[in-house]
Amino acid sequence: MSRIKRITAAALCALTALMGGCSGADVQPRELLVIDYSPAAEPGKVTPPFWAVEDENTGAQVFLLGSMHAGTADASYPEYVLEAYRSSTYVAPELDTIALSGNNALLSKCAGYLRLSTGTAADYIRNHDETVEYFKQLGIYDPALESMVPFYWSSVFSSSVLGAAGLDSSCGTESQFLQMAHSGHKEIREIEGAESQYKMMGGVPMSVQSELVAECTGDENFRKQTESTKELFEAWRSFDEDYFQGLEVYDPESADDPDDWQTYYNMMYADRQKNMARFIENALQNGDRAFVFVGTMHFYAEPSIITLLGEAGYTVRAIRPDSAEISEAPAA
Repeated sequence: MSRIKRITAAALCALTALMGGCSGADVQPRELLVIDYSPAAEPGKVTPPFWAVEDENTGAQVFLLGSMHAGTADASYPEYVLEAYRSSTYVAPELDTIALSGNNALLSKCAGYLRLSTGTAADYIRNHDETVEYFKQLGIYDPALESMVPFYWSSVFSSSVLGAAGLDSSCGTESQFLQMAHSGHKEIREIEGAESQYKMMGGVPMSVQSELVAECTGDENFRKQTESTKELFEAWRSFDEDYFQGLEVYDPESADDPDDWQTYYNMMYADRQKNMARFIENALQNGDRAFVFVGTMHFYAEPSIITLLGEAGYTVRAIRPDSAEISEAPAA
């Protein structure tokens, strides 16, 4: 895969999260799950990035699922993931997108973080007229976009790419497990929350936002991003660590403003991952039984959640079938 395609895929990991969109009654803890780190492959099921970390002193057991913010209707999870979900007292997503969708006041507040404080989109988007025409061609242009930051334009484009790739956000990890949690009255503890995420996205350096939206015009860019999205999904559904370890968020040598891109990296990954790792550490120290699901790249972009937990003295172990079994199992 080319460097450009790898950077595009890494950006899609972040942008699809934007378009995704604490409650629940207490549940009595079940018996501590005896973890099989090499479960049998289940034909027709995905093999997502999945780990577990335990604390022998407190009896804590935390499962970590790398999420894919969009998926296909036939991509079902294996029993070993569902069993881990059922054994956990609560789930911990980045934010509760279902609760957000029903909270108009919060939705309005979050949208405000993505609204331009001065000027219009034409002041910040290179080749603005060309971008507008291409968005109209795709059927995704709305005059209201003119008051929104370029990052929001990129997210709208990414939603169109998802459709072309045959993926649907309603079939993503967050949607599936949050629906289960809400319908089953399982406690939901947000790691970040909607306001925190949207405020961060609205604060991405404008030079980076401009570079990202520049890749959202033209059939060739659309084709490349669609291809990258398909590759991203295939890597996710097969727990392809080499793929995720090879992704680059940006290339300092080709970036217009490397310092701004580093700021973006820190905002989107490094800083958030420290917060995520801190949340998991607290769960371990408190003896919790938790099922955590956050974007897969947060387990690979350094300092990753896995690296940070290792520095805190914890061992994070992958849960997956033998690679030979995976290769023999038919695709879902």
